[in-house]
Amino acid sequence: MIITPGLLIFNEDILAIDTSDIENLRIVVHTTSHGEVIVEGLQALETIMEYKPSALENRRLKWARHAWSIHNLVGHPVMQILAWLRLYKLAIRVHDATVPRPVGKKLTKPSRAG
Repeated sequence: MIITPGLLIFNEDILAIDTSDIENLRIVVHTTSHGEVIVEGLQALETIMEYKPSALENRRLKWARHAWSIHNLVGHPVMQILAWLRLYKLAIRVHDATVPRPVGKKLTKPSRAG
């Protein structure tokens, strides 16, 4: 499922995802019921990581050296420990805080309607 401000897109509703503008942190999701939906910023990266991570290979997105190491060696283990302690919201916050951001791109999380 893709969550965008004011819209939930379920997996069975997705026809295709256009990643041709991912360098600008922008994708277009083609759906059966909502037509073309533009997804930008961190949500675009999260969507690609969930549905087709290989689409990021050989792209011009640059991360600081070893940025994913911190996420994988710190973020995931701490998240697991917090989940064992049933501190799920804190676990997700720790995980998300260690996700590296591409160098030179300012990312903001979309606000969730509700």
